[in-house]
Amino acid sequence: MNKTDDTPGKLLADYRMWGLIAIASFIMFVLLFIIFTFVRSAGFVMLSMVFLSGLLWIGTTSISRHSLILLKRHILKEVSVLEFLSTQLVVFLFPFTYIKVKKEVDLYRKKISKGND
Repeated sequence: MNKTDDTPGKLLADYRMWGLIAIASFIMFVLLFIIFTFVRSAGFVMLSMVFLSGLLWIGTTSISRHSLILLKRHILKEVSVLEFLSTQLVVFLFPFTYIKVKKEVDLYRKKISKGND
């Protein structure tokens, strides 16, 4: 691994970014849903906003999962069924999954750097 080639670092940063966006979009979805539920005069526009924020949450969760799978494949690790399913609950399990994957990336970097010495 060259000093300029930090693909695992870029993939890890990508996973972190999309995971945080998924969490933020989930919070936005929940807040809009609560507002829609309690505001009696909310109309079609508000319902559309709730629907679109739900789609945004689903999309960002999917991109986050894809980033995790790309990262795990790059560091030559298999994605377990539990890890794959935990990406559906990215809002709750993201910190734990991120810490685990970050440790795996650090181990991969050490292994690669020892191989180049």
